[in-house]
Amino acid sequence: MSTVGQKYSSGEFFLPQMMIGARAMTSALDVLKPHLTGPATERTKAKVVPGTVSNDFHDIGKNIVKLMLEGAGFKVFDLGVDVSAEDFVEAVRRDAPQFLLMSALITQTMESMRATVEALEAAGMRNQVKIGIGGAPVTQKYAAEIGADFYTEDAYGCVETCNDLAA
Repeated sequence: MSTVGQKYSSGEFFLPQMMIGARAMTSALDVLKPHLTGPATERTKAKVVPGTVSNDFHDIGKNIVKLMLEGAGFKVFDLGVDVSAEDFVEAVRRDAPQFLLMSALITQTMESMRATVEALEAAGMRNQVKIGIGGAPVTQKYAAEIGADFYTEDAYGCVETCNDLAA
């Protein structure tokens, strides 16, 4: 899906190709889910709030991260897709997570990540949560630029980073 997302962002793929890729990945996830989650753990490591940013409706990568985090023992409060900065702030207030994870698959929606960091700062809540970002167009440089705590390029890296920071 990373390649599909990159090709969509560059204009090489259009919405029909994106939808075909998403449907194929969703079907594959149904088969892979038991292998991605692994055995349940007895103790919750930390609370995590993932969501796909405002004006972005792609959730396959986020859903993979969610499944892997749950399998690794994290309590996950999934916000879904098209999540506004205000909704991310409300989730931090309500759920008190250790991690807020934002995903974007389209370059044009990445600015919603910056808006969310700024909204958390304005609400006086920025230091209450570690912010991680990811998605096809996202980079480590962008994470540093907007003040996110970490960037990972794939689901496995996200779970490993959350494990390391939760320890």
